[in-house]
Amino acid sequence: MTNQQPPVINLKLATPSAFQQRNRRERWLIGLTVALVLAAWVYGYFTSSTDVAPLVSEVLPGATRIESRGQLFVGLDAAGQVAGYAAVGSAPGYGGPIETLVGVDPAGQILGVKIVTQRESPGFFRLVENNNLPGQYTGRAVTDPLELGHDLDAVTGATVSAEGVANSVTAAVRNIAATGLNAPLPAKARPIQFGLPEITLLLLFAAGYFAHKLRNPALKRRVRWGTLLTGMIVLGFIYTAPFTITMVISLLSGYWPDWHNNLYWYLLIGGIIFVTTVDAKNPYCYWFCPFGAFQECLAVVSGAKLYRPRALNSYLTWIQRGLALAAIVLGLVLRRPGVAGYEPFATLFDFRGTTVQWAFLAIIVLASFAVYRPFCNYLCPLDAVVEFIAAGRRWLKEVWLKWRQRPAKV
Repeated sequence: MTNQQPPVINLKLATPSAFQQRNRRERWLIGLTVALVLAAWVYGYFTSSTDVAPLVSEVLPGATRIESRGQLFVGLDAAGQVAGYAAVGSAPGYGGPIETLVGVDPAGQILGVKIVTQRESPGFFRLVENNNLPGQYTGRAVTDPLELGHDLDAVTGATVSAEGVANSVTAAVRNIAATGLNAPLPAKARPIQFGLPEITLLLLFAAGYFAHKLRNPALKRRVRWGTLLTGMIVLGFIYTAPFTITMVISLLSGYWPDWHNNLYWYLLIGGIIFVTTVDAKNPYCYWFCPFGAFQECLAVVSGAKLYRPRALNSYLTWIQRGLALAAIVLGLVLRRPGVAGYEPFATLFDFRGTTVQWAFLAIIVLASFAVYRPFCNYLCPLDAVVEFIAAGRRWLKEVWLKWRQRPAKV
């Protein structure tokens, strides 16, 4: 009888590799993130409605009784005669739909305009209110152009928000003219807004996409500095149109602005998603982010280096991801994308902000002299969003490859 040794089991081979564990953890986190975002979306959707009926008397001052006839409110005076008509109009703003309640008398003169719902960034919408844009409509006829820069004062620094208010009032006026006054207004032409911002954005995307394939480091560095400075000057200081978490929340909420005069919005978001999905590269943050370029300029002046302590690296990454997820969930729950943004972009590029926002910007500026891109590396929510897109791409690619390599059925 021979002594037989028990079989040796290589436990190391049976244990999932670090790569497999990371992939499994990454998928679990993707699933959890999607679940939280969906829950926030559903909650916000079912709790965001506004009852406008109690507000109708504010835009129909001569009415003593209000009747609802479909989407139209009819105001009656003490004698039972029609004192005016009111309707709600909606149009996309920067952070989501802007809804206004408009009152018109039987002769077609606007009696009052009240903003019912708006989801803009507080700083931007404050400019609209300070300009008294709703009050400019009172006394005008429904047949007037009612256009910003024509018979209404434009709002500098909050163009998209002001256009949202103007377009929502126009929508309400057209509804009243057609259903209340029985005098439909002729359709207006809707030209596509395509100019220097859109052209610059397309050129920056193209430069970033092709330049990252360059093999000459010196040429690649020069091209990158060219795109960074162009992004900072044109997209930042001239047009104040950087990529923000507000845009992401608006996209998830389904608040998509009218593409005729917001083509830039679609090009920016669509370009980032497309290039990140197809090429697994972040074309925006590294090549032409205006605020990232500003921080790099400060780093060049001071010689600041990237600070990524190994012991804190994981914590810093999770703080950044947590801030991004919290901002998205908050924006979806409140159905107000504008209130969730915490980037100091408007404060820097538009020189506008609260005391807290100016203090936050000052901290980032001082930190940029000591640390390379401190906001981008530790706080910016957009880096986490792009990372999520890239992680989803890896997962889908792996699932696709496994499906392609499955054994054929006999």
